[in-house]
Amino acid sequence: MGRNIGLTGEEKGRIQGLRESGNSVRAIATKIGRSKNVVSRYLSAPNDYCQKYANVNDLKLTEAVKTKIFNIAKLPNIHTARQVQAALRIRGAKPIQSLTTIRKAMSVTHAYRKIPACPPLTLNRKLKRLAWARHHQLEQTNWAAIVFTDEKKFNLDGPDGFHKTWVERAADVPDVWSRHSGGGGCMVWGAISARGKIHLHFIEGSFTAAKYVSMLREDNVLNRCRQMVGPNMVFQQDNAPVQTSRLVKNFMNDENAELLDWSAYSRDLNIIKNLWGILARKVYEGARQSQTVLELKNAILLAWETLDQPVLANLYASLPKRIFDCASLRGAYVQGNRDQFRFFMAE
Repeated sequence: MGRNIGLTGEEKGRIQGLRESGNSVRAIATKIGRSKNVVSRYLSAPNDYCQKYANVNDLKLTEAVKTKIFNIAKLPNIHTARQVQAALRIRGAKPIQSLTTIRKAMSVTHAYRKIPACPPLTLNRKLKRLAWARHHQLEQTNWAAIVFTDEKKFNLDGPDGFHKTWVERAADVPDVWSRHSGGGGCMVWGAISARGKIHLHFIEGSFTAAKYVSMLREDNVLNRCRQMVGPNMVFQQDNAPVQTSRLVKNFMNDENAELLDWSAYSRDLNIIKNLWGILARKVYEGARQSQTVLELKNAILLAWETLDQPVLANLYASLPKRIFDCASLRGAYVQGNRDQFRFFMAE
């Protein structure tokens, strides 16, 4: 194996002298105890040797360079250390070849996290969200009368992007496995109110309008909502094609259900999204994985039962601030920056 260090000045001089004496690359390599590749690389470009591979980051980064790295990392189009590296070159800074050095510098002020998927907000979408938020501010909506609903998919192998966990230094990292499409899973539909959980339903196969209506009718969901919240209950559902279909609209009219006029692209305002995150942490606690769908369903049901009232009260208490932030940001996503979308969680 090679010595994994660059040629010394003495070795470079010997190589040049032996080459001028007519020695072959193989002969030179044998005499100085180096590989043919090292000798050939040096002879092909003596002035550029080791410039590409030299560790120019052995010297400590100056405060000026660190400041440049921090400022570049704040730019909206910068997401990776490699992009910071390229931006430094464009700005004429001393090139930093090691991405690890850049990451260490960035870790002082930044944390490397997965960017959750969120649909882009066009100007028209922002204006609609802004109008919706201002309307509910003026009306002083009674959020306690609203039942929030949503669907969530759970995978056998864990949530999407599940790669890391905190463990004690002396403990072994738990074994996990990964299968195609998360190994399969199940879809659930849930409904919550300010007074407690209302219903959790497992969806078999594709979620269609017919299945949605059948679930609402057979499980007596709307009446249970009224019993929990009161006769002035308002039912929230997003703008998915299933819920906006004619079949569902006719069913809601027949049941005299008042629907909340929900703004499109408003996942950040739907508090049940936060509840799914809390539920997922309980289901997959300790890097837990399920081998069968039945095992996963039992884990979901157990986690659902452990969700207590203070959690729901905390989420409902966060709604006025979410609406205020949405209006203040003129329809932009709340509790996030221009690159990331994060759900807000009330303290």
